[in-house]
Amino acid sequence: MSSQNTTARAENSSVNTNSKIKKCPGKDTFQRMNYLYQACNATATENAASNSASILYSNLLVAISKKAVQRLDIDLKRTLCKGCRSLLLAGVNCKVRIKKKRSIWICTNCSTSKVFDLRNPDYQPWPQQAESLVEVIDYKND
Repeated sequence: MSSQNTTARAENSSVNTNSKIKKCPGKDTFQRMNYLYQACNATATENAASNSASILYSNLLVAISKKAVQRLDIDLKRTLCKGCRSLLLAGVNCKVRIKKKRSIWICTNCSTSKVFDLRNPDYQPWPQQAESLVEVIDYKND
C-alpha cells in the first residue's frame, strides 16, 4: 500500500513540475492602480466639485506605482497633470490648443502645460513599439 502512495505522489509531483504557471509578481498592485484610475476618471467626469477626490485618487495611483516600482502606461501618464496630478479631460478641466503642429494641454487648476508634437503622424513612443515588447502575461489565467 505504501508503494502505491509513493507512485501517486511521484505522478502528482511530475504534473506540478510540467505545468509551471508563470505568475505576475505585481498583479495585485496593477489591479489596484487600474481601480484607482477608473475611480479617478469616474469622479472627474461626474461633476467639478469632486475634483479633489479625483486628485486624491490620482495621487494614490502615482504613489502606489512608485512604491511598487511599476511604471505607469504612457497613455495613462499623458492624461495626468504633472503639477497638481488631476485627470486632464479636454473641455472639463483643461484647455487644448493646437499651435504650430503641436498639441498643448493646459491644466485649468495649476496652469501647467503639456506639449505633444504632431509633426510626425507615424511617431510612436518606445513603449508602444513592437520592439519594446518582451513578454505578454495573461491575467485571466491567474
